[in-house]
Amino acid sequence: MSRSKHSAACYRERMRYRRDRTAGGTYFFTVVTHERLPILASPEAVDALRSAFRKVRSDRPFVIKAIVVLPDHLHTLWTLPEGDADYSMRWRLIKRSFSAAVDARSRVWQNRFWEHRVRDETDWCRHIDYIHWNPVKHGIVNEAWEWPYSSFNTHVQRGTYPADWHPIIEPALTPPRVPGPGHPATARARR
Repeated sequence: MSRSKHSAACYRERMRYRRDRTAGGTYFFTVVTHERLPILASPEAVDALRSAFRKVRSDRPFVIKAIVVLPDHLHTLWTLPEGDADYSMRWRLIKRSFSAAVDARSRVWQNRFWEHRVRDETDWCRHIDYIHWNPVKHGIVNEAWEWPYSSFNTHVQRGTYPADWHPIIEPALTPPRVPGPGHPATARARR
């Protein structure tokens, strides 16, 4: 095999994403705009995104447990219905609906999104804190309650958080490292 064909084959192998497909699961997502352009910065854009979510949820239900929309990306926590694991189709439809609503003539979204299935209560707490602290982390506001495009104030009303909440330590998420095709752990797993 020539060097260029080998390189292309390795690239394709690395680009095969392994997604968790647990039906009825709760998932954390990060979705980013194309080239991190601040497409979601205006109230009109956030309204169009809300409309896209409502439209998709009416046909393909899911529960939004937490969400934050920033100018160039969003984080959200969803629970899917029992027996259903098709979050990819939901994201495809949300992205398409939003793009049509804002009459996009060029790319709006990055092709993919990051997903993580929430595994337990500790994992849940880390992700929900990360979502709600994100506008502060990015320096957009000084307090979580100040950001209007977040579910934080809804959670304050429910008693999940006090209004003056600050995390004990800044929430951080470290995506799990998945070894590539040439990694010894991957080779052992194939044996």
